[in-house]
Order: sequence, then structure tokens, then C-alpha cells
Amino acid sequence: MDNEYYYNQARNRYYDACSGINSCENRVNDLAREKNQVLADLNDLNAQLRRHQRASFELEGLVLCEDDLTDSLSTVANDMEDATDNFRGMAAASDTPSVNLNIVFSDEMTRTRSTLTASMNEFRSQKTNVDNRITQLEGAIRDAERRIVDLEQAIRITNSEADSWRSTKYNASLDMEYYRRRMDEED
Repeated sequence: MDNEYYYNQARNRYYDACSGINSCENRVNDLAREKNQVLADLNDLNAQLRRHQRASFELEGLVLCEDDLTDSLSTVANDMEDATDNFRGMAAASDTPSVNLNIVFSDEMTRTRSTLTASMNEFRSQKTNVDNRITQLEGAIRDAERRIVDLEQAIRITNSEADSWRSTKYNASLDMEYYRRRMDEED
């Protein structure tokens, strides 16, 4: 085999290496863009998670107030019974017929209890929905974090491939120079 043949082979290796380097660099750029997009998505997911956790905490506080509100409502009912008894006592001392305050305000108390019960049920339902969304967000965050790790690994592998192509390119350039000199010596 002659020097020109070896020179052409080295030149082909050189061009293949240049092509390989460009391909690897393009792939790294694509992976970096994808990683940046996943990072932006991850930041958005974390912000959503914080908002939902805050909402869950606040709803939990509302639900925990139910016993206090129910007790307050019962206290009002008991106070109304006491007021009715006192009012009856005052009315019995005069000729005016007594009015039962419980009867007068019973519809209002029933509506208030009903509204309280409905509100607390709605708060519990909303808390369940928020907690379910928190679980979904946590899963999506884990997936995004795994994707980032995978992308970083792919970038490292592709950079390693590019380094290998650079080494091939360097060696091919040395071989080209060597065989070019040998061809020049033959002339």
C-alpha cells in the first residue's frame, strides 16, 4: 500500500471524527435545552406544591375549628334556653304572655347548624382534593428530578463520546501529516 492510500484513510477518519464531534455537540445542546425546560417545570411544580401545602394547612385549621364552632353554637342554644326561662319568669310575674325564644329562633339555629355542617363538609372535601393534588405534585416532582438526573448522565456520556472523537481527530490529523510528508518525500 502506498502513502496516499494511508493518507486518505487518515483523512476519512479525520472527517468522520469532525462529524462525530458535531453530532455529539448538537446532542449535548439538545439535552441541555431539555434539562433547562425540565428545571423550569420542576420550579413550577415546587411553587404549586408550596401553594397547595399552605392551602392544606389552612383548611386543616378550619376543619379543626369545627368543634369550637359547634360548642359555641351549643353554648348559644343553652344561653337561649336560660334566657327563655328567665323571660318566662318575668312574664309569669306580669300579665303578659311569655314568648319561648327557642321557638322564635329555632329556624335560625337550624339554618346556622346546617350551614356550619355544610361548610365543614365542604372544607373537608376541599382538603381531600388539595391533599390528593399534593400527592400528584410530589410524584411529578420525583419524576422531574429523575429526568434531570437522566439528562445529566446523558450529557456526560455524550461529552465523553465527543472527547473520544476529538482524540480520533487528533490522531488522524497526526497520521495525515505523517503521510503527507512521506508523499512529499517521494516526489
